[in-house]
Amino acid sequence: MRKLTLILLIIISSQEVFGLVNPALQPNDLFGRYRVVATLRVAAVDIEAKQVRLEVMEVCKGELTNKELLVALSGASVAKAADELLVQGSTVVAYMGKTQRGHESDVLFYPGSGRWQSGHLKTPDDVTSWIWDKDLGLGVVGTFNGASDRLAEMMADARDGRYFFPAIPFAGFSRLLTLGQLTGPCLGVALYDLDGDGRLDVVATCAQGDRGWLQTGEMTFTDRTKELGLAGSASPSVAIGDINGDGIPDLLLGTQAWLGQGKGKERTFSKAAVIPVAAATGLKCAALVEINGDGWPDVVVSRRGQGLAVYLNPGAKGGPFTDATAASGLDAAGCGKDGDGFFAPGDWNGDGRTDLFYAARNGLILVQGFDGRFSPVAHDLDLGLEDAKGLGGTAAFAPLWTRGGCDLAVSTEVGSHLLVNVKNRVRERTASANELAETSFKQLALIAEDLDADGSVDMFVASRDQLPCKLFANRGYGSFTCPVKYKAGVIPESAQQFGTWGLAAGDANGDGANDLLLGGVDGRVLLLVNGTLDNRPLQPAVEATHTQQVLARTRILSVSVSGLGSVGADAVLTDAKGRVVGRHLVGGNVATGCRGPDTINFAVREPGQMKLSVRYSDGATKTWPIDLATSEARLVLNATRD
Repeated sequence: MRKLTLILLIIISSQEVFGLVNPALQPNDLFGRYRVVATLRVAAVDIEAKQVRLEVMEVCKGELTNKELLVALSGASVAKAADELLVQGSTVVAYMGKTQRGHESDVLFYPGSGRWQSGHLKTPDDVTSWIWDKDLGLGVVGTFNGASDRLAEMMADARDGRYFFPAIPFAGFSRLLTLGQLTGPCLGVALYDLDGDGRLDVVATCAQGDRGWLQTGEMTFTDRTKELGLAGSASPSVAIGDINGDGIPDLLLGTQAWLGQGKGKERTFSKAAVIPVAAATGLKCAALVEINGDGWPDVVVSRRGQGLAVYLNPGAKGGPFTDATAASGLDAAGCGKDGDGFFAPGDWNGDGRTDLFYAARNGLILVQGFDGRFSPVAHDLDLGLEDAKGLGGTAAFAPLWTRGGCDLAVSTEVGSHLLVNVKNRVRERTASANELAETSFKQLALIAEDLDADGSVDMFVASRDQLPCKLFANRGYGSFTCPVKYKAGVIPESAQQFGTWGLAAGDANGDGANDLLLGGVDGRVLLLVNGTLDNRPLQPAVEATHTQQVLARTRILSVSVSGLGSVGADAVLTDAKGRVVGRHLVGGNVATGCRGPDTINFAVREPGQMKLSVRYSDGATKTWPIDLATSEARLVLNATRD
């Protein structure tokens, strides 16, 4: 096995830089350097008396018998910091009593907002009484500058031997394959097994003509547009799912349904007049989305200047789809009736029904009620979408802030946003997500997927102009970083030299790491091959770092979901203690009108006995016991309904 040399690269540019990671000063290093590490809660702040009272919530290291700590404020700058940072009930993580000789009284603590604080114990042996004497500001921002409650979780994991917070990136795309050239901008792309041979194929859409490529050999893609029956089709988007319930994938190209028939090499698609012609009026993009909970994929349409529309699948009885736009409330002004934007499906409030994000106005989170009607969730955020003329960006629902959550990532003209549902209120966590707050330009297509095979869902955002794409690697605990700032060649330079419109993720070569399919504004269709696993050993080297040790023991579970209710199915992997290891919404990454496969890659850092639960979109749930305590790097499971 070739030895891996890790090099930290700091790129100096005219652009603003946020939260550069300091590999030598990470929270785990602090955990090892202090005698006592504890999570505290602010009980009282008295600026006039220059005193703060903290309650002990959890001891992660050392001994702390007292339930309360007293902190004296020393100086005007510290009093100002306490007034700005401390709120009753908020979390503080404290490191007390350094093990280094001569520093036994040192205290370092983090109340949030990226600003670390320091002080000293009044007596070296008593950690219950401090003097807070310095506001370090952003001086140690490279350690951690996210939310204090997430740092508290991290320290509990450090205590329990579950710490994983990589300081040096290991993501990387090894090569770029050109599949073909369309005669106009590539508006939608899909990675999906069209012919049932177990290999992912490609569909790309264009106003001047759609194309289809079958993977006829290992990473060999052959144009089969004519043979598939797709000659003459020209569309703004692509979606794939079993529309008529015959077990064969069907295509939705724009709002035109193409039903699949035949087996293997004989697979073809033919037009079916099942969706009303009116659905194509002012068409921007469309997707297959399960709306009404019967398991049959419906159609959601975005129309330029006319908002969203929904057409319900008739199900087993067959026949045409029915227009349910008015019945679902999507024709209301509050749901963006006159809007022009892309949309994304997900379950915002965790009630099992499909909700929608509509990238119009200030960003509309449309929640579906028990009666099937959508209504907007009130929020006062300004996402910069209202004046973007339909190009403000796209979105994806995914477990980004917490491992089992359904958070919302939104791309905009100049950056990305991370929204979280906190007690049914919309809260933005972008500022606490470290380098996710970095600005960019003309961002459009966004997907949320694990792109470095470490078990955390990352984000990839593409610019529609000749500007760099943005890979945001999820380090866990709500923290994101940009690997290209620390490691050369993460994304091939040739992938940055054209604008991208269509974007999809899926494991094209079957190695367990998700690749990226890019649809260029210049018409090129490119496959960005993931090389993250190329040099990952199954056993760590003797001199391996902690991150390398964890990655070496990581196993990948590849799950193929099929059967009624697959579109919109929610797959959750839990460990023996019931903790969520991974979560994935099948068909959730629609970007600009795109589709990924129905196969999920779960990277499991602590392999052992697991349980996979798939809640299909009609509410039916099926579970599978999984044993990942294996020497095999990858386990494959077909999660098929009876």
